[in-house]
Amino acid sequence: MVRGENEEEPLRENDDNNNRVITNNEDAVLVVQDDTTTTTTTTTMSSLKSCTDVATTAAQDNGTCWDSLPSVILLEIFSYLPHESRIQASQVCRHWRYGLFHPSFWKKITFTLTDNDSIVWSRCLSSWFQFSVQEVTIRCESANNFVREALFVLKKLSSNKQLRKLLLEPTSCMFEYPTQDVNGKKLLEQLLTIMETSNSLEALSLGCIEELTEDLTYILEPLKNNHSNHLTHLSLASVKDDPDRYDFLELECSMFRSFSKLTILTIDYDHVSDELLQALNSGLMERLVIHVHGWNGEYIGASNNAWMAFTEKNPSCELRLNLIHSYNAVRVLDSEILQPAMPLTHLKVLFCESVNFMALNQLSHWYPNTLQSLIWIDSFNSQKNTVNQMYDVDDVDGPDPLVIAAWQCKNLSEIVLIGKKYCLHNLLAIVRLRHNMKKLEFAESDIVYEESASDREAIIDEVKDVMGKQWKLLSDKELPKVVINPLNGDSREVIMPMVLRDQK
Repeated sequence: MVRGENEEEPLRENDDNNNRVITNNEDAVLVVQDDTTTTTTTTTMSSLKSCTDVATTAAQDNGTCWDSLPSVILLEIFSYLPHESRIQASQVCRHWRYGLFHPSFWKKITFTLTDNDSIVWSRCLSSWFQFSVQEVTIRCESANNFVREALFVLKKLSSNKQLRKLLLEPTSCMFEYPTQDVNGKKLLEQLLTIMETSNSLEALSLGCIEELTEDLTYILEPLKNNHSNHLTHLSLASVKDDPDRYDFLELECSMFRSFSKLTILTIDYDHVSDELLQALNSGLMERLVIHVHGWNGEYIGASNNAWMAFTEKNPSCELRLNLIHSYNAVRVLDSEILQPAMPLTHLKVLFCESVNFMALNQLSHWYPNTLQSLIWIDSFNSQKNTVNQMYDVDDVDGPDPLVIAAWQCKNLSEIVLIGKKYCLHNLLAIVRLRHNMKKLEFAESDIVYEESASDREAIIDEVKDVMGKQWKLLSDKELPKVVINPLNGDSREVIMPMVLRDQK
């Protein structure tokens, strides 16, 4: 399925006998769904008569044959319409429908491969616009038949010299059942061909696919040779299937010096070093996303001095740090990973099964001017998670680190805490200190009530009054299965959408 930014329903063609979904010459079912670069306008068809009624009325008034309107005029009219209105207008007649499929309206396409109908439609679109589309996003399930279709789309794009952006958004970080014709090597071959063909690639995302990120030299060399003066967005970070056991191949980080316009980079912590930060010296960096997986104690990372120099060179850069199944790394988050000079704006700790209280306390001391978001998610019944409280059992009288962060971090606008016990009165303290919070989500099963029933209701009412829709206690039914029980779900279903959003 190829879905537009705001479109949900399939486009249907008016027929004298019945309504039918638009088909191609092979009578395959098609669903018209695309992303376009047309700017948004306040003129919508909801405020006007339907285009069919307008055309019929006008034709009756002056005998005009709207189905014979010159294409150049029709396309000019279409160019002023938002995508939804253009779809409605295309239902007037066959001639108008053809106008909808002019290449100028399909510069940006998102392929969402989820079922057989979407496969048929993606094949049609990739064949029609393989030479003209400029921005492509491929969203697909990790099952082989969908990955095979993603390969088909990439093969079609391999001759496109106009391609500017290519983003992969899989549901998983690896293939379910690699075969001879569906595997990481085949995917990499198509990507390399596209890099050689495209004249000026501006954005590339590997979709956190582990097989594609094992040896980044294969990716960086052709990018350096062909697109170093154009590339602004490069997503190389991965999500490891087994975070404690994976091959590590060294990377010559000096190659990043060639990318003079790079503004967004995602990369694994294994490649973060003083050399990398020194190479990112364009002064244009806006976002650096780092994924932390396993930890063996041998990797040093970047020094605080290197972070100071990087921040001075790139004063507008956000640092987003994601710990993913980092069972060992989370324990040394405070001592080995966090540095005071980091421009840390977002911290995600996803299914790491323990709490580092020293790191939580460092947030308010080291990042009071930068921290914007804190997300900490674990499973309720994690067998390894012996500490399931969001307070230090060795210092129960000490201040709550989240309350201190709400007090000290003036830009903090998002807290998501799931899988950790938390006291209701501390939640109220956060709201009183940071009443302009944009998002505040806790699991209802995590809240610890120490107040009487009447006091409890008063606190909840006050939180509701202050936060409104930005605050929500999630019921067990609203939570992913893996949060309720790690054996009943896949944590990647939670992780992948969150980390992929960081790449946009």
